Amino acid sequence: MATELSSSREEKTPIPPAAIDDATELLSRGLSLFPVPRPRPGAAAGQPGDGKVPALPWREYQSRLPTADELATWFRTPQNIAVVTGAVSGVVVVDADAMDAVRWAVRRLPYTPWQTKTPRGFHLWYRHPGVRVGNRARIATEAGKLSMDVRGDGGYVIAPGSLHASGAVYEWAGDWSQPQSEVPIFWPGWLERPPAAPSRSERAANTKTPGTVSSIDTVTRARAYLAAIPKPEIGNGSDEATFYAACRLVRRFELAAADAEALLWEWAGGRDGWDREWIAAKVAHAERYGTEPRGA
Repeated sequence: MATELSSSREEKTPIPPAAIDDATELLSRGLSLFPVPRPRPGAAAGQPGDGKVPALPWREYQSRLPTADELATWFRTPQNIAVVTGAVSGVVVVDADAMDAVRWAVRRLPYTPWQTKTPRGFHLWYRHPGVRVGNRARIATEAGKLSMDVRGDGGYVIAPGSLHASGAVYEWAGDWSQPQSEVPIFWPGWLERPPAAPSRSERAANTKTPGTVSSIDTVTRARAYLAAIPKPEIGNGSDEATFYAACRLVRRFELAAADAEALLWEWAGGRDGWDREWIAAKVAHAERYGTEPRGA
């Protein structure tokens, strides 16, 4: 491998330092990647040559990392770099593609040291939560739809060091000296679509008052829901994450408080510094302050 790189530098087609260096850095962090042709004048968006369309079939890189030999072959000529998001790389990327989306993200999402400054905003990199995260575009928030996308399993983003069709460069931002273990875990509830307002007939039908006993079916479904989402991490948004889960149980599943408390304790309790009273307080706050419609 070292011999091949050395000989190629002596030839007339040297490896562009920025491309191969950036690609090697990304691969060293356990990120799967593949090449994308750099933009050429006149190429339409979504077509080869726009700086974002892959140079080769990339499906296999959703389940494996490329080799150093593949990198050396790909980047003998200038190329953009695409990082495969999702479980293979252990990352989820929030693409805030306009300043209003950046402002929304800064106010509501936890800080991450891994960032890319794009021509129109920022890519915010988070750790993959261990459950499938779908790709989404134009995220709907309480502030309306924003130019903000999520790239998770089956997706990719253009990486730092790449060239945009505008001529701008995707820049390393934040603090990439931090290891991936210091990057916050992506929480699917951060960008969940706001629930639709119930119709008049639904409001009339939904007159149930939260009871003291939950059905076995409801408890089973609620337990399955908790099993499908990441457990809260102490020191990494655990307060918000536990409150969010409590809101889901007592409002959307309409669980009785005692059952919600028992499921939450089963799911995330028994840790240093956590006790049953803390979980009970989260359930009480969810009943009192939660805004989700009941029975949704």
